[in-house]
Amino acid sequence: MPARTVLILQHVEVEKPGLILDVLADSGLDVDIRNLIDTPDASARELPPVSELAGLVVMGGPMNADDLAAHPALKLERDLLADALRAGVPTLGVCLGAQLLARAQDIAVRTGAALGRGSEIGWAPLLDVDRADPVVGPLADARAVLHWHGDRIVPADGTRVLARTGTTECQAFRAGPVAWGLQFHLEVTPALLDDWLAEPSFATEAVDVLGAGAEERLRADARAVAAELRPLAERSLSHLRGLFLGRAGL
Repeated sequence: MPARTVLILQHVEVEKPGLILDVLADSGLDVDIRNLIDTPDASARELPPVSELAGLVVMGGPMNADDLAAHPALKLERDLLADALRAGVPTLGVCLGAQLLARAQDIAVRTGAALGRGSEIGWAPLLDVDRADPVVGPLADARAVLHWHGDRIVPADGTRVLARTGTTECQAFRAGPVAWGLQFHLEVTPALLDDWLAEPSFATEAVDVLGAGAEERLRADARAVAAELRPLAERSLSHLRGLFLGRAGL
């Protein structure tokens, strides 16, 4: 029987799948959300084999994708992503998840400091979007998406970059026929952003980067773009939903 489970890996409680989960609602797919970061002595036995997955989604988090000593579970996730790529499992990596997907392909991830760049936080448009891509293409018409990251993916020769911004040369990339990495946060709705900003560490980081009034500005920008962004984001994520359903035989 075809696998019907979409595995979603979180790294911190507040960085939830948000709109991704909304798009998967009433699909007939089983959604399994797990967080192994704080699991002592986590092992590969705690993750299903890719043969049991209709899809794989790896969310964001504040960790560095190469900090495997402090967060050994990231190595398990990188291995799972590599297995998913080999098996043709439809896959989405978001922010840290995109960086882990890059590392699973031996594409470098560097800190902003190493690249001489600050953190990129705020609502801004994507540039040079590959309109032909079924996941990222619809976002070419988005007035803005949410950026919230310090580390950057450094594309290798042959990396299919799908979008950029002024300070981040790889905002999205294609990792294979059915795998995408998004550095930005397509999943974040105004309500989910409120949850982020209720976390002291997120609020502090926003003020550090954007200055006084950062929280109010981020909330106002979220409300300003929400109505036009949501249908574009749903178009993007619906393509992934279709791939998940196809693998599940639904």
